[in-house]
Amino acid sequence: MSAAVAVPGNRDVRVISLIGVAHGASHYYQLAFVTMLLIVRGEVGLSFSEIGLLGSLFYGVSGLGQTAAGFAVDRFGARPILAGGLAALGFMLGLISIAHSFAAFAAIAVLGGLGNCVFHPADFAILNASVNQKRLGRAFSIHGLGGSLGWAAGPAMYFLDHMFGWVGAALIGAVPGLVLAVLVLIHRTDLVDHRIKARAAASAHAGASVRALFLQAPILLCLVYFALLATNTVGIQQFAVPAWKSMFDVTENYAAICLMVFVIGSATGTLVGGYFADRVHHHERVAAIGLLAAAAFTLPVAMQTVSAALLPVILALAGFSGGTTGPSRDMIVRHATPAGASGKVFGFVYSGLDLGSFLAPLVFGQLMSLGHPATMFWIATGLYVLNAGIVTIIRQATAPSRVTAAAE
Repeated sequence: MSAAVAVPGNRDVRVISLIGVAHGASHYYQLAFVTMLLIVRGEVGLSFSEIGLLGSLFYGVSGLGQTAAGFAVDRFGARPILAGGLAALGFMLGLISIAHSFAAFAAIAVLGGLGNCVFHPADFAILNASVNQKRLGRAFSIHGLGGSLGWAAGPAMYFLDHMFGWVGAALIGAVPGLVLAVLVLIHRTDLVDHRIKARAAASAHAGASVRALFLQAPILLCLVYFALLATNTVGIQQFAVPAWKSMFDVTENYAAICLMVFVIGSATGTLVGGYFADRVHHHERVAAIGLLAAAAFTLPVAMQTVSAALLPVILALAGFSGGTTGPSRDMIVRHATPAGASGKVFGFVYSGLDLGSFLAPLVFGQLMSLGHPATMFWIATGLYVLNAGIVTIIRQATAPSRVTAAAE
């Protein structure tokens, strides 16, 4: 009996590990792309404004393509779509080694955005179909942790450039995506096709039925939630260092350490949140409490009532509190998703992340230009509270079961 139980458990570990690393790769390439543009800026004549436009183009294409990727996942299966996304991101970074014009980099950004758009619909379709439901919370926590570690790996491009030059750095940096694409393709048995469980009900339906799925209150609220979440996350990651340097009169290195502490706290909270998500039924309560706690810890930063010495401590607590909400948040989206529509729904609602990532630099960058760094954290506090309210009412909204067939 124990051996029989061990096999599915071992498969869960393989699936969770592979999808977690794949998600980490997507975040790694998001940051590695911009990092490589900064590295080659002087060599190929790119301005900072042009780099900003290329970064926005990447996220814009990703956001627009994510819903379409969800439909592709439900039509062709998550595994080949995920493998294609990984390969596209690998080729994106490798092509930087031969690009020498803004037009060429723009084409590369489009390729990268198309590769990046597949991960959330494909990842969650695979996890929902392949992992024991009793371990889904922990699966989602590892998925989130992988993303955080992927961002942490992005600056490695600077070290590769120092050792091998920018051409070598681009080519070496392309390897992880290509290798992972092959690994995803060959794990046919472990990565279960989510369409199998819904095949009995699957059929062709009119476009109006799909629109009815997306226009439901729980689905739209999830979309808004993720847009606000990404606005907070990306805005803080990109502008917190100069903001804290100005607000608390600390060095740039000290501010960078504070940001690292915040990210590590968030990653740790994500792991802890996975265990909560597997053990509670009211995931909206876990998410709301975590978000309100994050708001409470961010408030003294906005008010500048915390000392520079205690800033890392308060940021670690804020990051941890926000991180604990991730797995429960993903469980809430799962409960709002009709059977057989994982790709469509996850693709649609997680496109909010790209929308927020696109808007955050515009809003937070303008605040920094106007000399109002503290306003960033007042906004962050407000967004935490607003999202706590949103996540509470998502589960209270009408479940989308009545249009399950229409979604498939």
